[in-house]
Amino acid sequence: MARGISQYLRIYDAAGVTYQRWQNYYANTSVTWDSQSWLYVPFVADGFTAGISGDETNVTVEAAATSMVVSAFEAAISDGRYADLSIYQFGVTLGNDSPQEEQELIASLTGQVVGGNASVTRIALNLGSALSPIGSQIPPRKFTLGIMGRGVSQ
Repeated sequence: MARGISQYLRIYDAAGVTYQRWQNYYANTSVTWDSQSWLYVPFVADGFTAGISGDETNVTVEAAATSMVVSAFEAAISDGRYADLSIYQFGVTLGNDSPQEEQELIASLTGQVVGGNASVTRIALNLGSALSPIGSQIPPRKFTLGIMGRGVSQ
């Protein structure tokens, strides 16, 4: 039996307010999974490494630089938002146009948006830990617009 892989990305803030719920398998439609609606946005998540834990490696989420994605990623970077990324596999059958109850979770990550980069056609978001991988950092601080606010120009 052929196997399919779907990815789900949720971007939210520290208060738990969700800003985006995206999935990348069920093309040109929104689907309901885990009692939530997930919009189709073609993205690729890269950086999961089997067998290594706690190595501070970032996971990168890359998508086409559409206005919706650029706005969402820029807000996530400037506000230091969080992201949940889940990857599922399942058996592919004809007429498979919604998430299956028996899809199997094969990887997941909860991280903070720690940066990104862009070109004319694509934009990437880096998910990881805001903690320094070397030395102590108590309390952890990443200066964001949510913490510092915007300056007033005169």
